[in-house]
Amino acid sequence: MVKLFKKRRKEILEKFNEAEIVQVTENANFFGVESKGGKQVRGNGVLTLTKGELYFEMWVPKKILSVPLNSIKKVTTTRHHLKKVKFVDLLKIEFVNEEGNDDSVAWWVKEVQEWITKLEGLLK
Repeated sequence: MVKLFKKRRKEILEKFNEAEIVQVTENANFFGVESKGGKQVRGNGVLTLTKGELYFEMWVPKKILSVPLNSIKKVTTTRHHLKKVKFVDLLKIEFVNEEGNDDSVAWWVKEVQEWITKLEGLLK
């Protein structure tokens, strides 16, 4: 199982030129997209910030979420998302989805304040 996750992390990161990566967390815990409802599979994957997008790909099952930076409205923290509670801060992104509706997504990442700082810097 460990070999599978290492292989998946490598596959995901190979999609990006190293120079375009601003921040990466290889074991971000996905709490779901608000518009998809509460029955989503929560899981770990690679969260990557580039100068143009916030990209997440789950290890298993293969699930991809790409949020263009120009669609992000707010970057904040929360301790719950979609009725899932964590007693540490989660990175929460509020954005306009592909349908033009307000939406949000959250992850648990160890370096949440670093993520917020880098995202806010790119959004200015």
